[in-house]
Amino acid sequence: RSRAFFCRCCKIVASPHLPTLHTKALCPSSRAENAAVRSFLISAKPVIFENKKVMLKINYTPSTYVFTCNIPSEIEISTDAASVYVTIACGPDTIFETTLYPYNNIAMLYDARSIIEGHLLDKQRVFANFVITADTKTEETTTPERHFIYSRLSLATNAMGFVQLFFLTTRSMFTIPRNSFQTLSAFYLPDVTLQGYTECLALFDGESTPRMVRIEDAKVDTKNTTLIRDIISPIAIETRIGSKCRLLQFTVHRGFLAKTFYVTDRTPNLTLLVRNEFNCDEYIHLTCVTKSKLDLDRSTATSLGVTTFYDDKSAYEYDVESSMLTFEEAKHFSQLLLSRYVNIVEKGGALAPITVTDINSEISDADNATNSIKFKYKYSSHHFPITIDYGNNIFDD
Repeated sequence: RSRAFFCRCCKIVASPHLPTLHTKALCPSSRAENAAVRSFLISAKPVIFENKKVMLKINYTPSTYVFTCNIPSEIEISTDAASVYVTIACGPDTIFETTLYPYNNIAMLYDARSIIEGHLLDKQRVFANFVITADTKTEETTTPERHFIYSRLSLATNAMGFVQLFFLTTRSMFTIPRNSFQTLSAFYLPDVTLQGYTECLALFDGESTPRMVRIEDAKVDTKNTTLIRDIISPIAIETRIGSKCRLLQFTVHRGFLAKTFYVTDRTPNLTLLVRNEFNCDEYIHLTCVTKSKLDLDRSTATSLGVTTFYDDKSAYEYDVESSMLTFEEAKHFSQLLLSRYVNIVEKGGALAPITVTDINSEISDADNATNSIKFKYKYSSHHFPITIDYGNNIFDD
């Protein structure tokens, strides 16, 4: 049934029997209100909800080649995020990861050096490429991929310049027994081509004066960053000379790199293979006096009248005192004995890991100083040395 219509806008009563129907759609006030709403909707900008980008920056840009000793103890990461996820990667492997929480928009990564050096030591590598990555929920940043070269030394020098001028050793020269070996390691940059050679001072049979001889070595041609180890042997060099001679000294040349060796006929009593300050193999040849002491350490148990041993920790400990050394030799050997990897070269060339338990070296640079080093060591495993001197076969020279 039709009823009267009351318009709240016009405040009038419209009868349904009037010729003109007064409805909300035809109300002048309603039409003006609808027009205003349509105008607002057309002019209003849409609201888009999106993730807000945050500030994120690693305040450390290493050079292309870096000694690990020059990695800062603290690396700052600037961010206004609540937390930042940090990783250190070597190639495809993540070697360290942690979540840091900033204070005053600064997150601190501490002791990255020990993390990188520990990885190089565990993998027995001299260098590797590392990347530091910082990641929030919306942003990610990384340091450039760089070559980090292991160094226990405090070298305030550019790594790229150092490796182009020096072998990876702190010795200025070597004294090498005639029947022994030494290793010489060099770090080469990409796209390097050079001819290696060795200059030898030798006394030839029938001659009273030594003379110089040059022998050509293998050509160095690198496409990528490369570590090359040369095994140095006086006997092998004498063989390469071709004529019967007695080698007195020689200098190994690799481009701008050069190292001199003085050959001695002294036979070492103790030969050790260690990792030097750059994590490279290096031999120590010592003329020394060694005293051994058996430390008996084991527990006993008696059952049914029978005594047995258990928890046997018995081991030999060796006291070594070297003969007179130069100031450089004594200082260098003392540093090498601090290495985590020390092996004794036993008869027949076998390597046995040892643990240096004590070092006592008083070193003087005085001209009349008689430097020597004293140290103690044990075999790292339950190991007893060979006590029998095997005689040579009748056909051995």
